Amino acid sequence: MLRYGLVVIGLTWLFTAELAWACEQCLGVGGANGPTIRALVFSMASLLFIIGSVGTGIGVFFLNLRRRSRMLESSQWTVSEDGSLTGSVTTPKREG
Repeated sequence: MLRYGLVVIGLTWLFTAELAWACEQCLGVGGANGPTIRALVFSMASLLFIIGSVGTGIGVFFLNLRRRSRMLESSQWTVSEDGSLTGSVTTPKREG
């Protein structure tokens, strides 16, 4: 299901990318201040990269929690009295 969603998002972005471009004046082609526009574009790209990296890290964290909770529910792992996990480290089979 996740792959299907990513494919849909990718195709949507691919076919609507021209709509997202700024006009020539905003990009500096029409006589705007070149260094200022380049700095603005670089800062926006950097911010998007940072936000994407943090969002990806949070998503991976929660997917890891879900995987570990399923392993504990299926009794592949047990929690000892000192709080450490013991058991096999095989990945659980996916349902459906």
